[in-house]
Amino acid sequence: MGWKEKVLKVVLFVMIVAIVPGLPPYPTFPFKSFRITPARELEGVLAPNQLLNSPEQLLKNRLVAPETILVRGNTTYASVFGGEIIEITGNYDQIRVVAKFGRECRGSHDERECGRPLGIAFDTQGNNLIVAEPYFGIWQVQIKTGAKKQLVSRDEVIEGGKVARKPRIPNSVVVAKNGDIYWSDTASDFCFEHGLQALLLNPSGRLIHYSRASNKNRVLIDEIHGANGVALNKDESVVLVGELGGQLIRRYYLKGPKAGTDDIFVDGLPGSVDNLSSDENGIWVALVIATDKDNPSPIAMLAQFPSLRKVIVRFMTILEIPFRFIYEKTGNDIALKVSHLIGNLASMPSFFPKRGTVLRLNWEGNILAALHSDDGKGNFIAQAVQSGDYLLLGSPVHPWLGRVKLTEEILHLVSSGQSKQPVKTEKKVAVDTTRQKSNEEL
Repeated sequence: MGWKEKVLKVVLFVMIVAIVPGLPPYPTFPFKSFRITPARELEGVLAPNQLLNSPEQLLKNRLVAPETILVRGNTTYASVFGGEIIEITGNYDQIRVVAKFGRECRGSHDERECGRPLGIAFDTQGNNLIVAEPYFGIWQVQIKTGAKKQLVSRDEVIEGGKVARKPRIPNSVVVAKNGDIYWSDTASDFCFEHGLQALLLNPSGRLIHYSRASNKNRVLIDEIHGANGVALNKDESVVLVGELGGQLIRRYYLKGPKAGTDDIFVDGLPGSVDNLSSDENGIWVALVIATDKDNPSPIAMLAQFPSLRKVIVRFMTILEIPFRFIYEKTGNDIALKVSHLIGNLASMPSFFPKRGTVLRLNWEGNILAALHSDDGKGNFIAQAVQSGDYLLLGSPVHPWLGRVKLTEEILHLVSSGQSKQPVKTEKKVAVDTTRQKSNEEL
């Protein structure tokens, strides 16, 4: 019997076992059917263009996966693969490691032990950063010395929401003026390296508020389908959280007559929402995985078929068990690599569309402009941060920091926060000519 036949028999055996009741996974919320709003057509304000094509590749091969970016004056900070927070100065040519999480990495396959920081934000209490580390929790990091202080442990059971539970994937952070932290926990049932399994289960992500005064957390929104980027508006009356699987952004009211409630800020976005970068006039929204009528979201297509999702997740879970067991008993590196690849979103770029998209929204939830790429280079964007006349682009996969020049028309939209007339450029950037209603008004 050849090796292909052996592999086929193993796969068939695992598939048969996957339909047996009572086996893992044991999700926080039972499998049930739900619906994801279809992606909007790529027309009008969303019409294709090439504004993100061929971005400058800063620090190429000197860093990997700069997922989240912060800019302060001429200094840029980024969270990168390998468990590091780095400081970039000079003409984007000097790197200093601010802090390191976990042990030294042997490769991407052991990130759960060597760290993979995601969200970072400037702290209001001193010269610190607040870091969301999906394997180690929420931390305060002193920029000059790298000294670390844990604020939230992944072993802490957080009360509130539908079910009290520990955070599994701390993802994004934003800091209020009083030092309090709003952060997202992507999902409750799988760790970060198995993001696909997490998204195939019923929504279990959370938006959480951490009080500096009491050192306690409380859940603001539960059952988010892949809680991701977080942003506060200027007067801190609302906090937004991006939903990776749902292709939307949720809004939680902190002040005013709707305080303590939440709604949909905008939905039907043509991609999976990653990080949000906000300012007085609006928000830059990075869509890390593109979706449209020609490239529908597999997650959205499976949302209404809970039994099928259960079998798929169970198959992947059972398939990983022997490799994880072999690694834990022998330390075999190949077993660890296979275990890591099963369900890891970062190992699947070749299956995703080439289009890259960044949106500019105002604080009413209107899409003012869309920047696209179609060359397979300006895609997989995890964050877009404005730095002067440029847009810096972070990515969970690229070995460089991207940069593109913003047109005068886009800069005008950014500064005004509104769209009044069509934008005419050589690259045909389409912008709304009429006011789009927010989802609250629809």
